[in-house]
Amino acid sequence: MVEAVKEVVKDVAEEVSANTKECGIIMPIAAMNNYSAEHWVEVKNIIVQATESIDGIKFNTKLVSNSDGEVDVIHKRIIQNIYNSDIVVCDISGRNPNVLFELGMRLTFDKPTILIKDDVTDFIFDTGVIEHITYPRDLRYGSIVKFKKELSNRIKLTYEKAKSDNNFSTFLGNFGEFKVPSLNQTTVSDVNQLILDELGSVRKEISNIKKESLYNKNRNSRGFIPVNLKNIIKEYFNNINPFDFDKPSIIIQKEEFNSFLKDKNIDPYAIQNDVLIKYIEDAQSDDLPF
Repeated sequence: MVEAVKEVVKDVAEEVSANTKECGIIMPIAAMNNYSAEHWVEVKNIIVQATESIDGIKFNTKLVSNSDGEVDVIHKRIIQNIYNSDIVVCDISGRNPNVLFELGMRLTFDKPTILIKDDVTDFIFDTGVIEHITYPRDLRYGSIVKFKKELSNRIKLTYEKAKSDNNFSTFLGNFGEFKVPSLNQTTVSDVNQLILDELGSVRKEISNIKKESLYNKNRNSRGFIPVNLKNIIKEYFNNINPFDFDKPSIIIQKEEFNSFLKDKNIDPYAIQNDVLIKYIEDAQSDDLPF
Protein backbone atom coordinates (compact mmCIF):
# COMPACT_ATOMS: atom_id res chain seq x y z
CA MET A 1 0.00 0.00 0.00
CA VAL A 2 2.81 2.40 0.97
CA GLU A 3 4.70 1.65 -2.24
CA ALA A 4 1.55 2.30 -4.28
CA VAL A 5 1.07 5.67 -2.61
CA LYS A 6 4.70 6.55 -3.29
CA GLU A 7 4.26 5.72 -6.98
CA VAL A 8 1.15 7.92 -7.20
CA VAL A 9 2.95 10.82 -5.51
CA LYS A 10 5.91 10.36 -7.85
CA ASP A 11 3.66 10.35 -10.91
CA VAL A 12 1.86 13.50 -9.77
CA ALA A 13 5.17 15.25 -9.05
CA GLU A 14 6.50 14.33 -12.51
CA GLU A 15 3.30 15.55 -14.16
CA VAL A 16 3.46 18.88 -12.31
CA SER A 17 7.13 19.25 -13.23
CA ALA A 18 6.40 18.53 -16.89
CA ASN A 19 3.65 21.15 -16.98
CA THR A 20 5.75 23.81 -15.26
CA LYS A 21 7.44 26.29 -17.58
CA GLU A 22 10.71 28.06 -16.90
CA CYS A 23 10.75 31.86 -16.65
CA GLY A 24 14.30 33.15 -16.41
CA ILE A 25 15.18 36.54 -14.93
CA ILE A 26 18.10 38.62 -16.15
CA MET A 27 18.68 41.58 -13.85
CA PRO A 28 21.24 43.24 -11.57
CA ILE A 29 21.51 41.83 -8.05
CA ALA A 30 24.36 43.78 -6.48
CA ALA A 31 24.45 47.42 -5.36
CA MET A 32 25.40 49.80 -8.17
CA ASN A 33 25.30 53.57 -8.64
CA ASN A 34 22.27 54.71 -6.62
CA TYR A 35 20.66 51.26 -6.52
CA SER A 36 20.96 49.16 -3.37
CA ALA A 37 21.02 45.36 -3.30
CA GLU A 38 17.74 45.47 -1.37
CA HIS A 39 16.15 47.40 -4.25
CA TRP A 40 16.90 44.53 -6.63
CA VAL A 41 15.48 41.99 -4.16
CA GLU A 42 12.19 43.91 -4.25
CA VAL A 43 12.20 44.09 -8.05
CA LYS A 44 12.84 40.34 -8.28
CA ASN A 45 9.96 39.63 -5.89
CA ILE A 46 7.69 41.81 -8.03
CA ILE A 47 8.61 39.82 -11.16
CA VAL A 48 8.00 36.52 -9.35
CA GLN A 49 4.62 37.74 -8.09
CA ALA A 50 3.66 38.76 -11.62
CA THR A 51 4.39 35.27 -12.99
CA GLU A 52 2.56 33.60 -10.10
CA SER A 53 -0.61 35.54 -10.96
CA ILE A 54 -0.77 34.22 -14.55
CA ASP A 55 -3.84 32.06 -15.14
CA GLY A 56 -3.45 28.73 -16.91
CA ILE A 57 0.35 28.59 -16.94
CA LYS A 58 2.59 27.55 -14.06
CA PHE A 59 6.00 29.20 -14.17
CA ASN A 60 9.12 28.36 -12.19
CA THR A 61 10.67 31.83 -12.00
CA LYS A 62 14.34 32.24 -11.08
CA LEU A 63 17.50 34.13 -11.97
CA VAL A 64 19.42 32.67 -14.90
CA SER A 65 22.53 33.39 -12.83
CA ASN A 66 23.10 32.78 -9.15
CA SER A 67 26.36 34.74 -8.98
CA ASP A 68 26.94 37.35 -6.28
CA GLY A 69 28.08 39.91 -8.82
CA GLU A 70 31.84 39.42 -8.45
CA VAL A 71 32.34 36.85 -11.21
CA ASP A 72 32.65 38.26 -14.70
CA VAL A 73 32.87 34.95 -16.57
CA ILE A 74 29.53 33.61 -17.81
CA HIS A 75 29.61 29.90 -16.98
CA LYS A 76 28.10 27.03 -18.91
CA ARG A 77 25.20 26.66 -16.48
CA ILE A 78 24.20 30.32 -16.94
CA ILE A 79 24.28 30.02 -20.72
CA GLN A 80 22.17 26.87 -20.54
CA ASN A 81 19.61 28.66 -18.35
CA ILE A 82 19.51 31.58 -20.77
CA TYR A 83 18.97 29.15 -23.65
CA ASN A 84 16.56 26.70 -21.98
CA SER A 85 14.16 29.19 -20.34
CA ASP A 86 10.74 29.16 -22.01
CA ILE A 87 10.60 32.92 -21.56
CA VAL A 88 12.95 35.49 -20.05
CA VAL A 89 12.21 38.78 -18.29
CA CYS A 90 15.19 41.15 -18.49
CA ASP A 91 15.50 44.33 -16.42
CA ILE A 92 17.87 46.76 -18.13
CA SER A 93 17.56 49.40 -15.38
CA GLY A 94 20.92 50.98 -14.68
CA ARG A 95 22.37 49.44 -17.87
CA ASN A 96 24.40 46.86 -15.97
CA PRO A 97 27.10 45.42 -18.31
CA ASN A 98 26.60 41.80 -17.21
CA VAL A 99 22.85 42.12 -17.74
CA LEU A 100 23.30 43.52 -21.23
CA PHE A 101 25.77 40.75 -22.09
CA GLU A 102 23.32 38.05 -20.98
CA LEU A 103 20.49 39.83 -22.81
CA GLY A 104 22.60 39.83 -25.97
CA MET A 105 22.97 36.04 -25.74
CA ARG A 106 19.24 35.56 -25.21
CA LEU A 107 18.41 37.74 -28.22
CA THR A 108 20.95 35.80 -30.30
CA PHE A 109 18.98 32.63 -29.52
CA ASP A 110 15.87 34.60 -30.65
CA LYS A 111 13.66 33.18 -27.94
CA PRO A 112 10.72 34.93 -26.16
CA THR A 113 12.03 37.86 -24.13
CA ILE A 114 10.30 40.64 -22.19
CA LEU A 115 12.23 43.83 -21.46
CA ILE A 116 11.45 45.97 -18.42
CA LYS A 117 13.12 49.08 -17.02
CA ASP A 118 12.56 51.78 -14.44
CA ASP A 119 11.38 55.26 -15.39
CA VAL A 120 14.85 56.75 -14.81
CA THR A 121 16.83 54.59 -17.24
CA ASP A 122 16.85 55.69 -20.88
CA PHE A 123 15.91 53.35 -23.70
CA ILE A 124 18.74 51.53 -25.48
CA PHE A 125 18.85 52.22 -29.21
CA ASP A 126 19.80 48.67 -30.24
CA THR A 127 16.81 47.08 -28.49
CA GLY A 128 14.33 49.74 -29.57
CA VAL A 129 12.36 47.26 -31.69
CA ILE A 130 11.41 45.30 -28.56
CA GLU A 131 8.51 46.58 -26.49
CA HIS A 132 9.56 47.73 -23.01
CA ILE A 133 7.41 47.81 -19.88
CA THR A 134 8.29 50.62 -17.49
CA TYR A 135 7.93 50.69 -13.72
CA PRO A 136 8.59 53.51 -11.21
CA ARG A 137 12.05 53.41 -9.70
CA ASP A 138 10.68 54.27 -6.25
CA LEU A 139 8.41 51.19 -6.52
CA ARG A 140 5.25 53.08 -5.55
CA TYR A 141 2.59 50.58 -4.55
CA GLY A 142 -0.24 51.77 -6.82
CA SER A 143 1.97 51.93 -9.90
CA ILE A 144 3.58 48.57 -9.12
CA VAL A 145 0.16 46.89 -8.92
CA LYS A 146 -0.56 48.15 -12.43
CA PHE A 147 2.92 47.14 -13.62
CA LYS A 148 2.56 43.57 -12.31
CA LYS A 149 -0.75 43.15 -14.11
CA GLU A 150 0.73 44.48 -17.36
CA LEU A 151 3.81 42.28 -17.01
CA SER A 152 1.83 39.10 -16.31
CA ASN A 153 -0.40 39.76 -19.34
CA ARG A 154 2.63 40.40 -21.56
CA ILE A 155 4.38 37.22 -20.39
CA LYS A 156 1.31 35.09 -21.07
CA LEU A 157 0.62 36.60 -24.50
CA THR A 158 4.26 36.38 -25.57
CA TYR A 159 4.65 32.78 -24.41
CA GLU A 160 1.43 31.66 -26.10
CA LYS A 161 2.34 33.50 -29.31
CA ALA A 162 5.76 31.87 -29.42
CA LYS A 163 4.25 28.39 -28.92
CA SER A 164 1.58 28.81 -31.61
CA ASP A 165 3.58 30.69 -34.27
CA ASN A 166 6.64 28.97 -35.74
CA ASN A 167 7.72 32.28 -37.28
CA PHE A 168 7.65 34.13 -33.98
CA SER A 169 10.73 36.27 -33.38
CA THR A 170 11.57 38.55 -30.48
CA PHE A 171 14.44 40.32 -32.19
CA LEU A 172 16.27 38.80 -35.18
CA GLY A 173 13.17 38.50 -37.35
CA ASN A 174 12.93 42.28 -37.50
CA PHE A 175 16.14 42.45 -39.53
CA GLY A 176 15.89 39.56 -41.98
CA GLU A 177 16.44 35.81 -42.04
CA PHE A 178 19.17 34.40 -39.82
CA LYS A 179 20.28 30.98 -38.67
CA VAL A 180 19.64 30.95 -34.95
CA PRO A 181 22.42 29.22 -32.96
CA SER A 182 21.63 26.25 -30.73
CA LEU A 183 23.40 24.53 -27.86
CA ASN A 184 24.57 20.92 -28.02
CA GLN A 185 23.56 19.69 -24.58
CA THR A 186 24.94 16.20 -23.97
CA THR A 187 24.63 13.88 -20.99
CA VAL A 188 27.43 14.36 -18.46
CA SER A 189 29.49 11.21 -18.01
CA ASP A 190 31.63 12.50 -15.15
CA VAL A 191 29.25 11.97 -12.22
CA ASN A 192 31.66 13.40 -9.66
CA GLN A 193 32.01 16.65 -11.57
CA LEU A 194 28.23 16.86 -11.97
CA ILE A 195 27.81 16.45 -8.20
CA LEU A 196 30.40 19.15 -7.52
CA ASP A 197 28.68 21.51 -9.97
CA GLU A 198 25.31 20.91 -8.34
CA LEU A 199 26.72 21.37 -4.83
CA GLY A 200 28.19 24.70 -5.94
CA SER A 201 24.81 25.71 -7.31
CA VAL A 202 23.06 24.70 -4.07
CA ARG A 203 25.58 26.70 -2.05
CA LYS A 204 24.88 29.81 -4.10
CA GLU A 205 21.13 29.26 -3.81
CA ILE A 206 21.45 29.01 -0.02
CA SER A 207 23.53 32.19 0.02
CA ASN A 208 20.82 34.05 -1.92
CA ILE A 209 18.08 32.67 0.34
CA LYS A 210 19.98 33.89 3.41
CA LYS A 211 20.32 37.35 1.89
CA GLU A 212 16.63 37.56 1.04
CA SER A 213 15.68 36.21 4.47
CA LEU A 214 17.82 38.83 6.21
CA TYR A 215 16.35 41.56 4.03
CA ASN A 216 12.76 40.47 4.68
CA LYS A 217 13.50 40.21 8.42
CA ASN A 218 14.67 43.82 8.53
CA ARG A 219 12.16 45.08 5.99
CA ASN A 220 9.90 46.70 8.56
CA SER A 221 12.82 48.74 9.87
CA ARG A 222 13.60 50.33 6.51
CA GLY A 223 13.43 54.09 6.76
CA PHE A 224 14.37 53.97 10.45
CA ILE A 225 16.38 57.08 11.35
CA PRO A 226 18.92 56.71 14.18
CA VAL A 227 18.50 59.30 16.94
CA ASN A 228 22.17 60.22 16.63
CA LEU A 229 22.15 60.61 12.83
CA LYS A 230 22.90 64.33 13.07
CA ASN A 231 25.94 63.72 15.27
CA ILE A 232 27.16 60.97 12.94
CA ILE A 233 26.94 63.34 9.96
CA LYS A 234 28.77 66.01 11.98
CA GLU A 235 31.51 63.47 12.61
CA TYR A 236 31.81 63.04 8.83
CA PHE A 237 32.35 66.80 8.38
CA ASN A 238 34.68 67.15 11.37
CA ASN A 239 36.92 64.11 10.93
CA ILE A 240 36.46 62.61 7.47
CA ASN A 241 35.93 65.51 5.09
CA PRO A 242 36.13 68.89 6.90
CA PHE A 243 36.41 70.76 3.59
CA ASP A 244 33.26 69.41 2.01
CA PHE A 245 31.22 72.54 1.23
CA ASP A 246 29.04 71.01 -1.47
CA LYS A 247 25.26 71.21 -1.34
CA PRO A 248 23.52 68.40 0.58
CA SER A 249 21.86 67.22 -2.64
CA ILE A 250 25.35 66.56 -4.04
CA ILE A 251 26.81 65.11 -0.85
CA ILE A 252 24.18 62.34 -0.64
CA GLN A 253 25.40 61.07 -4.00
CA LYS A 254 29.04 60.81 -2.96
CA GLU A 255 30.43 57.32 -2.47
CA GLU A 256 32.66 58.53 0.38
CA PHE A 257 29.67 59.86 2.33
CA ASN A 258 27.52 56.76 1.73
CA SER A 259 30.41 54.45 2.66
CA PHE A 260 30.90 56.40 5.91
CA LEU A 261 27.23 55.90 6.86
CA LYS A 262 27.42 52.21 6.00
CA ASP A 263 30.45 51.87 8.27
CA LYS A 264 28.19 53.23 11.02
CA ASN A 265 25.61 50.52 10.20
CA ILE A 266 23.29 53.02 8.54
CA ASP A 267 21.81 52.29 5.12
CA PRO A 268 21.72 55.68 3.34
CA TYR A 269 19.41 54.28 0.66
CA ALA A 270 16.79 53.38 3.26
CA ILE A 271 16.37 57.04 4.25
CA GLN A 272 14.36 59.36 2.03
CA ASN A 273 16.55 61.86 0.22
CA ASP A 274 14.72 64.94 1.51
CA VAL A 275 15.05 63.70 5.10
CA LEU A 276 18.76 62.96 4.72
CA ILE A 277 19.32 66.36 3.09
CA LYS A 278 17.65 68.09 6.05
CA TYR A 279 19.96 66.30 8.52
CA ILE A 280 23.00 67.30 6.45
CA GLU A 281 21.84 70.94 6.41
CA ASP A 282 21.42 70.88 10.21
CA ALA A 283 24.86 69.35 10.69
CA GLN A 284 26.46 71.92 8.39
CA SER A 285 24.77 74.86 10.11
CA ASP A 286 26.07 73.73 13.52
CA ASP A 287 29.63 73.80 12.19
CA LEU A 288 29.44 77.37 10.86
CA PRO A 289 31.89 79.76 12.59
CA PHE A 290 29.21 82.42 13.14
